Amino acid sequence: MKVAPALPLADALWTSNDRALELMRVVATAREAPVGQTPKGLVWRKNKARLYRYRRATPATRRTPIFLCLPLINRAYILDLRPGNSFVEFLLDAGHDVFILDWGVWGPEDRKATITDLVMRYLPRAIRRASEDAGEKVTLLGYCIGGVLATCFAALHPDAPVRNLILFTTPIDFADAGQFGMWTAKGTFPIDRIRDTLDVVPGELIDVGAKMLNPIGSTMGTYLQLYERLGDAGFDPRGWQAMYRWVNEGTPFPSAAYHQWITEFYQENKLSKGKLQMDGRPVRLAAITLPFLSVAALSDTIAPRPTTSKTLSKVGSRDKSEILLEGGHVGIVVGRTARAELWPRVTEWLKRHD
Repeated sequence: MKVAPALPLADALWTSNDRALELMRVVATAREAPVGQTPKGLVWRKNKARLYRYRRATPATRRTPIFLCLPLINRAYILDLRPGNSFVEFLLDAGHDVFILDWGVWGPEDRKATITDLVMRYLPRAIRRASEDAGEKVTLLGYCIGGVLATCFAALHPDAPVRNLILFTTPIDFADAGQFGMWTAKGTFPIDRIRDTLDVVPGELIDVGAKMLNPIGSTMGTYLQLYERLGDAGFDPRGWQAMYRWVNEGTPFPSAAYHQWITEFYQENKLSKGKLQMDGRPVRLAAITLPFLSVAALSDTIAPRPTTSKTLSKVGSRDKSEILLEGGHVGIVVGRTARAELWPRVTEWLKRHD
């Protein structure tokens, strides 16, 4: 679809009709917003999962490549949203090689795929391939659910070619998991029926749950804010479109993996309690001894502060630290202030652990 050009900003404020028409144009064409534009090449694949290595114009100046492990329920381009607002681009400019594991779009044939499968049969091969491709151990960086997968992997594979572990807004202790914890509690949430009925949990269903955490702000509030910002000469609607596209372009969750996620993590809190097992092996947070960095948000409703506040005390690393920022689950990682507030602090930490 050809995107219509934006209406020119006049010296005076637009009329209400002009601004309403522009709002509709911006929303209607957001699905075609260019995203994930940093050049990359495929280096490994398994089922729907794809491992990409981003192309560099010049050789890396940092020894340790970055391996990005993304959530199952979101498109991987969130960390490479658009030029000028891309964490991947920022890492490349800082001298790193960068790999990203894109889980792809799961289908009905994947209904039996579990969290254990991803940790024990996907991640080991992908990380080994990235390390072999780069000729170095990697820094494993997990975001949200991807951070939980990365944590379990690090606990179970101490001999893997991983030099450091970084978590972005990753829930670890689910004893107080906020609204999600209450909604998915035993006896309340029909998790067995969902698994037995659906091959995959639709991304739209998961998206509804996320938006219900702030139903007014995430629905009407989104468009009211856009309406107001369209009167600002410095506002870039293309950036808004890229984020809007990502928020509304979720991916399905294999039903077996979703069942394990809800029961073993949310309902039983097995990871934090040291009772989680994968392939008969215990997942012990204390077994993680890698240099460790946790990034958390004070206003996070997806991974509320109680789910992240005890992480440092539970991992066994001697070299461990936390970056705690004002903001929400997505905002501190890729929002308007991320380039100034989070990304430089992460690259400084990486410089010290190269």
